[in-house]
Order: sequence, then C-alpha cells, then structure tokens
Amino acid sequence: MFKKIKKVIIDELSKGLSPEKLAQSLVVGILIGCFPLLGFTTLLALIAGHFFRLNHAVLQSVNYLMYPIQILLIPIYIKFISTIFSLKDIPIRPDVIVRLFIEDPKKFLDKFSLIALGEVVVWMLISLCSYFILMRYLIPVVLKIKENSNE
Repeated sequence: MFKKIKKVIIDELSKGLSPEKLAQSLVVGILIGCFPLLGFTTLLALIAGHFFRLNHAVLQSVNYLMYPIQILLIPIYIKFISTIFSLKDIPIRPDVIVRLFIEDPKKFLDKFSLIALGEVVVWMLISLCSYFILMRYLIPVVLKIKENSNE
C-alpha cells in the first residue's frame, strides 16, 4: 500500500504539483477523513479542495483511506463529548446507535444533536493544531520522496 501511495506522490510531483501543495492536500485529506460525522467527508473535501486550490485526486484518496480510522474515532468523540457535558445514557456501541437511528429518528436527533455539535467543535480545534504539526513533518517527507525519485 505504501508503494502505491509513494507512486501517486511521485506521479503528482512529476505533473508539476509543488511539494508544499501536495503535503497540504495530504494533510487536509487526513484531517477531513477524521471528521466525526459520517456522510460529510466527501463534500467537505470537495469544498476544501476548491477553496484552498488543493489536488482533488490526492485529497479525496486520502480522505477515503481514512474511513476506517473515522469509524474508530466516532465512539471516542461520543465518549469525550458526553463526558464533557455530563450526559448520561449515551451509547457508544455502533450497533446500538444505528438501531436507535432506525427505530426512532427523533429520539436519535434529540440524544445526539448536542453531541454532534460538540464533536464538530472538538474536531475543528484538534484539526487546527494538527494541521501545522502534520505540515511540518509531511513537507520534508514529500521533498525526500521527490529527491529520491529524481535519482
């Protein structure tokens, strides 16, 4: 898998994409891929790609690769927000959440709307900090890959 990712990076760099823009596309894809609400990441990536003039192919690919991690993070987001707001009886098991959504959508929205808002705020704060950290480390990696591909 890493060889495929490396090949995509080399291909995009050979097409003239700057290492900084490539790193930015990777980072934004990673961060959007960790968004706490299912079903929104493709649209968010499309908007971010357009607004920041990022490489859409890289951005969406990384976003899709993050899907398993997004699924793993959702119960963590729920637990964190329910602890902050001292909310009781909030399920974190995906099967229970899905069943609640199917059986009673209104009750589901009543129970999870505040949590969803809190998750988005926490995600935004974490993403803002993580963006700069990830950029600091990914730009040198992309530059190294570019250098090695030129040899």
